[in-house]
Amino acid sequence: MRKKLWRCLALVLALASLLTAPACAAELPGQPETVRADGLLYVPDHSVYFADVAADYNWAFQEIDYLANTNVVSGTGNFIFSPAKSLTRADFILMLYRAYDMEKYVGEGNFSDVSPNAYYADALCAARALGIATGDAQDRFYPTKELTRQDAMVFLKRTLDRTGLTFPAGDLSVFSDRDQLAAYASEAVGALTQAGVIGGTNGKLAPTRAVTRAEMAIMLYRALHLQNSAEGPRYVARPDVRMVCVGSTLYADVQIVDYDPNRTYAGLFTLVKLTNGKDGYAVTLGEPVAADDTVVWDGGTLTVNGEVIPVAANCEAIELEPYAKRSAGLCSTGTDYASAAVSVVDGTAQTVYYQKK
Repeated sequence: MRKKLWRCLALVLALASLLTAPACAAELPGQPETVRADGLLYVPDHSVYFADVAADYNWAFQEIDYLANTNVVSGTGNFIFSPAKSLTRADFILMLYRAYDMEKYVGEGNFSDVSPNAYYADALCAARALGIATGDAQDRFYPTKELTRQDAMVFLKRTLDRTGLTFPAGDLSVFSDRDQLAAYASEAVGALTQAGVIGGTNGKLAPTRAVTRAEMAIMLYRALHLQNSAEGPRYVARPDVRMVCVGSTLYADVQIVDYDPNRTYAGLFTLVKLTNGKDGYAVTLGEPVAADDTVVWDGGTLTVNGEVIPVAANCEAIELEPYAKRSAGLCSTGTDYASAAVSVVDGTAQTVYYQKK
């Protein structure tokens, strides 16, 4: 898997420091480290963090879950992301602050309309110091106002500029509503369109339309995954890179080894090997597995399809829909759950995946 570039901001404002460490993986010398082997693994086809990011958001759930996995977004409520909700200006700056590690730039002073007790105060203070966020003549930022698509691009482009990236000018002539674009946003929108961070819809940019939280996730994910090319920084889609789950451990941006575009990657699979190397996580999958086991658990003995299976001390119980760890632990199938799939490693049950009726 390719390295994800440009995660952190400059150590000093004048000279940017370029980082090339993947967000989810440590640099490891030599051969990749085997993290997991054998048993079962789950590949989601919907968000595993938010109940309201389901099948109708198949175009955004990977990006949303990546940002949740890396603590850039946390949702709007208990397992709720509100993907269709408009994003505020302050909330986008807060996400940039988290994504690009701006904590070291929090200092004195802020915009005149930002309370020092606001949850986004530190983020705006840092973004102001870096020149990413600017105020009007009265030094107001309007933090709770809806964020427009063009302003999102301005803030994002300024952030990427601070990492040392250099973007070529973009061609906006293909967009029929380019005349609606504000002059101050033209350069940023052109550059990020050229880089593949944003694209139009039906030949339009809709620059003054409010950004939704799902759209934000797409933009920010792509910005965090820019690659160098002869034409400048570019986002290149990677369908072979997915979120995978082993029990309650979630791994973001994992490359599927020997990826087959004609194969469906969703649900439970046998896990051949999950490794971690200098380019990040990679997984080799076996065959799909149906959750059709009958499980009996009496508090001490686990019986699977009539056979007693030893249970690991840290054996987990996972509910597949929605994907979540059962706080009550193991249970028998036949009541709340129709069936299960048991992940056995070296003859011991490590995880029981429960399927609801």
